[in-house]
Amino acid sequence: MTKEFWDMIRSIRFAALAATALVSLGASGAAYAEDAPAEATPFVTFTGNVTLVSDYRWRGVSLSNTDAAIQGGITATTKPGFFVSMWGSSIAPYGGATTEVDLYGGWTGTFSGITPTIGIYGYLYPGGTNVDFYELYGSLGFALGPVGFTTGINFAPNQNNIGGGNNTYIYIAPSFTIPGVPITLKGNLGYESGDIVAALGTPYDNKVDYMIGADFKYKMLTFGMQWVGNNRSSYGGNLGDTFLVSLGASF
Repeated sequence: MTKEFWDMIRSIRFAALAATALVSLGASGAAYAEDAPAEATPFVTFTGNVTLVSDYRWRGVSLSNTDAAIQGGITATTKPGFFVSMWGSSIAPYGGATTEVDLYGGWTGTFSGITPTIGIYGYLYPGGTNVDFYELYGSLGFALGPVGFTTGINFAPNQNNIGGGNNTYIYIAPSFTIPGVPITLKGNLGYESGDIVAALGTPYDNKVDYMIGADFKYKMLTFGMQWVGNNRSSYGGNLGDTFLVSLGASF
């Protein structure tokens, strides 16, 4: 067994233990809430979502072979800011897998209008061979006037499953909610360099990706539209620019 395999196992074990602990804490918090004042903030909150998307794009590249995908996830967040999440999506066949399952966790908080987030991200492909990998990530959220921004970095250390080298992705994502209407305009500009890029179907080890779109919310439903692409789109197929739509529900 490779060192990367055991590192991934340890990450999965940590996420599973964390999820179990959070669920237990949530149960005890719920029991306490019965006796606590109605306005008391629960120690653990759970959120979830399910989405149907016309094309699963990851950093500007289709992972569903430009076909539709079904996606969903659940997150447990504690009052101090620690969280653990699980998210999944259908994908095109990849190393023997047809499903992606992401396990990730970390910490987030807000100080004077700035929101830092740090954590670890595991990309798992059940049924696949030599394809699982992990990243360390960090981001900052802030606002400039009416526009919110998130900028961050994801770093994958040397791993055999991504070609033996490392990979770095940096990005900035602005968003603006139109006053008085449930419409949010959003975008993303990212730069990626490393072995993951080389495995996506180009002879290059770097790329730039971009996205511009809008979300329309109605109660628990969100309808989204996006134009997504990258500077290697001339290779077509999974790398080509595309317009996609999505319909999701949050709970």
